[in-house]
Amino acid sequence: MIKIINSEEFSYFLRVHRNEIIKIWMNKSEVQNVLHRHSLPVIEKNTHLFYQFCDCYISVIEWRATISECQIKIDFLQLLNHYNVTVADLFTLITKLKNAIEQIIFENGNLSFALHSEIDFLTLQMANDLASNFENIISSNRNYKSENSNLLAEYKKAVDLSNIVSKTNPKGVITYVNDRFCEISGYVRDELIGKPHNIIRHPDMPREAFKELWDTIKAKKSWNGVVTNMKKDGSQYIVDTTVIPILDVDGDVLEYIAIRHDITELEETKQQLRNINKAMKHKVDELYSMTNRLEQKAYKDNLTGINNRENFDDICSTEMRHSKHNDQPLSLIIFDVDHFKQVNDTYGHQAGDDILIDLVHLIENNIKNGDIFARWGGEEFVILTPATDEAGAYNLAEKLRKLVQSHTFAYVGKGLSLSFGIAQFTAEDNKRTLFEKADGALYEAKKNGRNRSEVYHP
Repeated sequence: MIKIINSEEFSYFLRVHRNEIIKIWMNKSEVQNVLHRHSLPVIEKNTHLFYQFCDCYISVIEWRATISECQIKIDFLQLLNHYNVTVADLFTLITKLKNAIEQIIFENGNLSFALHSEIDFLTLQMANDLASNFENIISSNRNYKSENSNLLAEYKKAVDLSNIVSKTNPKGVITYVNDRFCEISGYVRDELIGKPHNIIRHPDMPREAFKELWDTIKAKKSWNGVVTNMKKDGSQYIVDTTVIPILDVDGDVLEYIAIRHDITELEETKQQLRNINKAMKHKVDELYSMTNRLEQKAYKDNLTGINNRENFDDICSTEMRHSKHNDQPLSLIIFDVDHFKQVNDTYGHQAGDDILIDLVHLIENNIKNGDIFARWGGEEFVILTPATDEAGAYNLAEKLRKLVQSHTFAYVGKGLSLSFGIAQFTAEDNKRTLFEKADGALYEAKKNGRNRSEVYHP
């Protein structure tokens, strides 16, 4: 995942990874080849200069200094001159140091396209400054004029070796491709020269992207973006592309140069991460849904969907504490269905379940918000009604009793009756004594003929 970091964080990041950067730089095969080709010994004194030059380079790209302010560069260039290191090899050393830094930044997820372009720009500035200083150092034993005239070609060579490069005329016809372009596209050079650049266009790339590209470069501005191209065999590759218009002395476009970095692996990794994140989100959603279902099972009655006995016990304890603390009334109603066993025996247990579900819906829709309704077991139910005294609870019970008796149920029609027991919570009560009082009142209702409501009296 690419993240944007500020200059202070970037500076700290480079300092922390300094030794790792130098190790990667010095171990690159191209750097080793330069050292061996010029018999430049890797002794402590020389290595120390390489370390100091790396520090100088880091100071430049972290925007703390310019290359002209780094005094160690003279000693470093004198060392290279002593062993007859060429300008091309100097550029190789600079380019590979840049690559080592970009590798560390990339591996830590910080290499944004903007940062990459900034490093390229600063490196080019550094290369030009170093070349100017090199001229003064080697002028005594080398014709630097000839070397300086080849400076641009040498740097072009370094860029050509490390990037995918092509040129087109103002109409977009390919006039030059380097070896890396041929290697990644699968085409030989003769198949590309003279062809329009859309020979490698991938059909999935939107036309709007290329319209923006052409609008930009025709306005004589550089364009940068990510492009998906198609190889000769039909497979795709992805490149971070910069297209630069080259102007003549009159300011007209002579040609366009495109410099690309292969980021196929990076983009494929990002897509894999997106797929993994999507799959993980799906799994998290499944787990969340499963957790909700399990919670519902833990707190709700499986048949009717109202509170089960365990959950009601917890709520009851909380409401009793609230009633005591706020000195508010609290009443408990227990009721069951009269002669419900006969319903099950006559119509079957499935019919009995259907009647209980219908009964619960009827009760739920006729109690007030804040009343706690639960199935206590079988055909027995409880209602805890906060801020309600025994008279209010009695009125509620009578309302429900008459409502149920007049309701038409499946199988049994009208006439289903309920018996209610009612008790009001007092400061001396606990959960057990409150239920005992309400249960005693229910017993009185049944003893007195059922289909009635009784309030507990000591």
